Amino acid sequence: MEKWMRRRTFDLLAVAGIFVAYSITMRLALNLDLRGSLLGGAANTVPVVIFGALVRRIILRRLIGKPGTIQLLGHLLLCAAFVFLSYGLLIVLLGLVEGQGPNGFLVKPFSISGASWQSLENVTTYALIATVSYLQGQQGVSDARGRAPVADDSRQLARGGQSDALIAKQPPETATEDAEARTDVALSRYFVRIGDELRPIDMDTVVSIGGADDYAEVSTLSGKHLVRVTLAEFAKSLDPAKYVRVHRSWIVNVHRVARAEPAGGGRLLLHMETGQTISTSRAGARLFRDRVI
Repeated sequence: MEKWMRRRTFDLLAVAGIFVAYSITMRLALNLDLRGSLLGGAANTVPVVIFGALVRRIILRRLIGKPGTIQLLGHLLLCAAFVFLSYGLLIVLLGLVEGQGPNGFLVKPFSISGASWQSLENVTTYALIATVSYLQGQQGVSDARGRAPVADDSRQLARGGQSDALIAKQPPETATEDAEARTDVALSRYFVRIGDELRPIDMDTVVSIGGADDYAEVSTLSGKHLVRVTLAEFAKSLDPAKYVRVHRSWIVNVHRVARAEPAGGGRLLLHMETGQTISTSRAGARLFRDRVI
């Protein structure tokens, strides 16, 4: 909850900063009055907030951890969409702010030089959003290291209304277990919220687990589920004989790898039973080879 509040505070401060910067720029560049400057600042801020939040969500959930070529292509497509959609919404909002004619507002495109400058500004804004998204994704993983595993079921169930999914731990089978054995108990199942119900899913059906911020996306043989648990917390409670952390953003079930192929630089491309392809890091490739060979 504390991290969620920090992230939301950062988002609100960023939006406020963008609004203030645009308003001041409109005042100085166009010599507008205070009302006109604020309206112009709002018109420029709204597209950045709407489409910026959308592309950040896509980067965190769909691009981070993918092979470099896929990430590059994804960023090119996302950047182009961000530039054109932001520009389109901007001229509509400016038409609403400035157009006071008898027949309603008039949407007027910028001049070629103005459109070029706006496009460059949007490309720069996208680059900043992408950079912050990657930093947040990495921070979410690194901050989770060293934290305790998920609390017991009763505490999680008490928080069920705030969680997308709940984790349940299997108790030790015996009280005389070797003192040098793992202190973290391996998960046998976890609960996901489907409507108003909590339904258990067998961990043996899990194919991969991807992490971003405080969430993990669990891919199973039947679908995907978003879990409010960090990847580092998940890793502590998984059976090391079955699961390998092949990348800072990915854990895979070695029993669900259909095939693996070299990806250059000591890395591997893992083709999972669901058709998903996961690129390992060099260290992750070594761990995978040590586990399966």
